[in-house]
Amino acid sequence: MLPNFPKPVSEENRPVNRTVKVDDNLYNYLIDHSVREPDVLDALRRETAQYHMARMALSPEVGQFLGMLTSLMNPQKVLEIGVFTGYSTISIARCLSAGATMLAVDKKQMWLDIANRYIDQADIEADIKTVCANAVDVMRQLRQSEPNTFDFLFIDADKANLMEYYEIGKELLKSGGCMVIDNTLWWGNVANPEFDDKDTVTVRALNDRIHSDSDVMLSQLPIGDGLTIVRKH
Repeated sequence: MLPNFPKPVSEENRPVNRTVKVDDNLYNYLIDHSVREPDVLDALRRETAQYHMARMALSPEVGQFLGMLTSLMNPQKVLEIGVFTGYSTISIARCLSAGATMLAVDKKQMWLDIANRYIDQADIEADIKTVCANAVDVMRQLRQSEPNTFDFLFIDADKANLMEYYEIGKELLKSGGCMVIDNTLWWGNVANPEFDDKDTVTVRALNDRIHSDSDVMLSQLPIGDGLTIVRKH
């Protein structure tokens, strides 16, 4: 049995910050010494950089982390909410075993067209399906038809529906399944009370919800724009 959650950290017992500060010099070192970016993802990243919304793209080290997590878990049924141009989709899909399935949902066909072009070039053994649709609608339908059947979910989509993505996502996961949510540090704005825009407030609320949720284990990592991993009990 898991222990009760501890009381909030007070100023008297706050841990020492040992997380290294990643400036551009150290980030370049990290990329040079840890990332093994396949040609298809390198080409996709370079093409994506030409678009005005390029900052939405997943960074290479996060993509590689998702791939390693996928390899460790060996999920057979995967759902991705938010594809953009497909960097995360391919990072996950390349590490799925033959016979696995992945449903990737995005609301803009122009991004899916790019993603599908690179998916076709990637070395993927699993069955990958991309769908242009409202993600909340898709998840609600899956909750009715396929609850408690998914091994792995990746959420990287609009923040307006973030809480619903999480709550329905939990219902879709098997016991022991994992959900990974991107942007949970939201450019660092979540820790700055001066930021009270809707997206920041929503991400804060999600972080609070997950931290207090006894249905899951969690780990929030300061990688990329913040990555939270939850495992359903």
